[in-house]
Amino acid sequence: MFKLYVMRHAKSSWHDLTIDDYDRSLNKRGKKNAKKVCEFFVKRKYKFDYVLVSSSKRTVKTLKILLKKIEKPKKIISSKKLYLTSEDIIIDTIKEIPKKFRSVLLINHEPAVRNLVKSITNNQNNNHFKLLNYKFPTAAFAKIHFNFNNWSQLDKNGLLKEFIRPKDLQDSKE
Repeated sequence: MFKLYVMRHAKSSWHDLTIDDYDRSLNKRGKKNAKKVCEFFVKRKYKFDYVLVSSSKRTVKTLKILLKKIEKPKKIISSKKLYLTSEDIIIDTIKEIPKKFRSVLLINHEPAVRNLVKSITNNQNNNHFKLLNYKFPTAAFAKIHFNFNNWSQLDKNGLLKEFIRPKDLQDSKE
């Protein structure tokens, strides 16, 4: 079973409007929500072999918060080509991941995260899909399972298993 976790970066700061979008960091709520998602990952014992992250400051900071408590992935790729890119570029990037990596975390931006999930899942009439299609908020993530032998087989063949928003974790005390 191959698993892809698609996460949107945590809430970024708009405190200084002169800062370039690429260089915006996280605000207080963003840091809090990233820690909350991290605790959820730890509690559920989610492990990631491979991480793909946009090289923008807010995505890298989101990952750094997660790395404080989750088991260190075998490989982390931070790339500017993932910054504000299309879901097609992300799909092509995922297809190049070696098959030995079976659990992948992607941290990226809207609208690519939502469009990616829509492009690679085939169970789009469940509540998880309806929620993420309505809004993919900051620090939310989707968990998708694939029954194939290699990431190169990635297509519209994923099953959306979870869609978790930070506010869901507050409500459930996870």
